Amino acid sequence: MSTHSKAELEFSDDYRTIIFKGQPLYHLTPQQAAIVKLLHQSRYYEASTQTIRKQMKCGPIHNSFKTGDGPKIWKNVFVNRPRGFYRLNLTPKND
Repeated sequence: MSTHSKAELEFSDDYRTIIFKGQPLYHLTPQQAAIVKLLHQSRYYEASTQTIRKQMKCGPIHNSFKTGDGPKIWKNVFVNRPRGFYRLNLTPKND
């Protein structure tokens, strides 16, 4: 796997495979990968539901994580945010 390392997340070029904080490899669907990539590339690893749904052209975000490794990714890689926001469980970037 060709990986890039950024903080606690290693990922393939297309984000279809990730290693999060040294946990076993996760395999993502194209939709899951696109959401994780969008959040990972955002300034605070966070985005609003509206932004994600508009860019991904998807329904409820959590529905995208119901298949494959999705439930494990949802539980371990995402953190609870105020209603209407999603964030990756990563140390904030230094500005």
